[in-house]
Amino acid sequence: MSHAPEPRAKGAAPAPRRADAQRNRERIVATAHQAFVQHGIGVPMEEIARRAEVGVGTLYRHFGDREALLRAVIAAGVDSLITLSRKETDHETDPWGALCRFVRRCVELRLGAPLSALRPRLKEAVREIPEVAHARATLVELLEPLIDGAQLRGEMRPDVGAGDVLILLGMLVRHECETSEEDKWITMRHVEIVLDGLRARSDSPLPGRPVEGSDSPRWNV
Repeated sequence: MSHAPEPRAKGAAPAPRRADAQRNRERIVATAHQAFVQHGIGVPMEEIARRAEVGVGTLYRHFGDREALLRAVIAAGVDSLITLSRKETDHETDPWGALCRFVRRCVELRLGAPLSALRPRLKEAVREIPEVAHARATLVELLEPLIDGAQLRGEMRPDVGAGDVLILLGMLVRHECETSEEDKWITMRHVEIVLDGLRARSDSPLPGRPVEGSDSPRWNV
């Protein structure tokens, strides 16, 4: 005797599809980030789909055009910066050491590279995206206590702000992206030169004033 199929629990069937869709989206974003870092933001969408091992239709279902994908890549990159910053600030008793580790890891991982590659007008437009603007503000909130703590301890020069650090970080990340693998040591050497320049023992005053987190952001990350 045949039996009618048991009724499906409400919401049960779509779950695997949602999970698969989320995995596809994350894979596309991660792949696009790598492609943008390696070859610039002009990489064909078809090539990104091929690298991500998804169909072009799947890519466009998640991201209607290149700008939407670029926004997602940049937002994910800033989120990664925040995650790394939180990791360094949690239960931190050595703010200068934490700041140095943060800068080194950002350069090693090339975090913020896609934003560094944008033309100025597009860069400004992307920064106005609510998710990116919020993430950037969160990053400043996490970094400022490290900078303040290092300065209070006399380990970091007092005439430097969070904006200064992020501008320098963007320059180092861009340099890392433009350097071949065999010359990677050069970038890391420059990282240490920059960090050494941020130490408090310098007697050379900086022109102007510190670039703070509240300033109009012209950062490259």
